[in-house]
Amino acid sequence: MDDLKAGGVGQHPVKDGPVADLIRQQLSEEEWKVLASEVSQIAANPVPGRLARVFTTLPRKIQYADRLVSAGVMHGVGPNGMPLVVKDWSLARLARVWVLMHIPALEEASYQKLIEQLFIYGEMEELVALYAALPVYHYPHAWTQRCAEGVRSNMGFVRQAVLLDNHYPARYLDEGLWNQLVLKAFFTEEYIPQIIGLRDRNNEALARTLVDYAYERAAAGREINPILWILVSPFIEGRAFELMSKRIESSESLLERQAIAFAFSQSNFGEAKQYVATETATKELLKVDIASTPWADWGVASAQ
Repeated sequence: MDDLKAGGVGQHPVKDGPVADLIRQQLSEEEWKVLASEVSQIAANPVPGRLARVFTTLPRKIQYADRLVSAGVMHGVGPNGMPLVVKDWSLARLARVWVLMHIPALEEASYQKLIEQLFIYGEMEELVALYAALPVYHYPHAWTQRCAEGVRSNMGFVRQAVLLDNHYPARYLDEGLWNQLVLKAFFTEEYIPQIIGLRDRNNEALARTLVDYAYERAAAGREINPILWILVSPFIEGRAFELMSKRIESSESLLERQAIAFAFSQSNFGEAKQYVATETATKELLKVDIASTPWADWGVASAQ
């Protein structure tokens, strides 16, 4: 696509690839030329004023900025080997992420400061794009605390841009921050299976925290997300089993009872194995088609 490039003195060609292709499909030729020219100038000389102007005013330059676009998992779009998951993004969000992809790898402190200024002054939609772009920034280890701030955000759309369908947290957050992310997702009632890396990053400390959380929910007479028991499954011990064995008999949620039965069936904890072997009702719960459950991709959980 030779005509993708925006030429001119002091300009760099914009990056070809799936993100550019997806954006261009949504724009008029004139809109594309303006955007490509501005992005090429950022790539050549990312001065703060120019970057801020392009980033903040972008929706006003695109006729259908609010149009939702999806492309699933987009590979090979950034320097860190992490894909973007584009699912019902506004066109403005996608274009802003593309702008951010063109900031060159300056010296680390300068690069980070340039983007941090956008975070500091960004309104909600801008923050959504900035957090969604975590997988494509240079110096990925530099963004862990910024990622953690996104997890703590009181703005739901901002928080979801970090928690859901984002490859960055599972790759770069340490165990403590990762566990905070997962617990926050339960607290805010997100769709937990959309957390990328949930199974690979599962750990005993997280399971203990989730069991404590489940006890609090049960004591308050509140529902417990069935996925919680799937995460606890590889680390079931006496305290967890005590609550799970009660919930499998008393919960009004069929899905929760099925999740506990599945968790027991995958566990190496002796009492859980015995429960599955002796309780007819549990065997009936295990007849559910796993493909129809939120834990369809979990298969056999890792052993204790």
